[in-house]
Amino acid sequence: RHPSTAHHISFALAQYFVADQPPKALVDRMAKRFSESNGDIKAVLTTLFESNEFFDTQYQNNKYKSPFRYAVSSLRASGGRPPRYEPIYSFLKLQGQPLYGCLTPDGYKNTKDAWLNSDALLKRINFATALGGAGNLQPYDQVLRTVNGGQLSERTSAVIDKSGEQFKTALLLGSPEFMSY
Repeated sequence: RHPSTAHHISFALAQYFVADQPPKALVDRMAKRFSESNGDIKAVLTTLFESNEFFDTQYQNNKYKSPFRYAVSSLRASGGRPPRYEPIYSFLKLQGQPLYGCLTPDGYKNTKDAWLNSDALLKRINFATALGGAGNLQPYDQVLRTVNGGQLSERTSAVIDKSGEQFKTALLLGSPEFMSY
């Protein structure tokens, strides 16, 4: 296998699981394992998942959710069961990540730069508000446990604490902490 292929695949995996700019040493170790194992992805992923970098606290909750990941995690965390899925499909299309709509064979980007902008953030907050307004969601405390180990910044906590009960879950789903994984 060509060394650049090993590095390219290793970089993409480390970028997806660790950081938008993964540590070079980790990518190098993964690429070496890729070459030694003749491209065995299981071996490469084992190298990744057993690495110190994978468990390093500086890389925890620093990945920004793509629109698809955000929509799915919002529904899962809140227990939301929409009667129709067209609004979710529309949200994904407006966010630039329609289902099965990627025009290039390499898939959608998975970096913060690709998805974070003021318009997209406003659409996410509107999505969270609509989901929160639909009712029948899990209690706020239960949803909070799914977000960053239940840890929110002082600013996020202050905003949520000042709101009425009916808005807490929606505010949590629109929080900076919920946008990351």
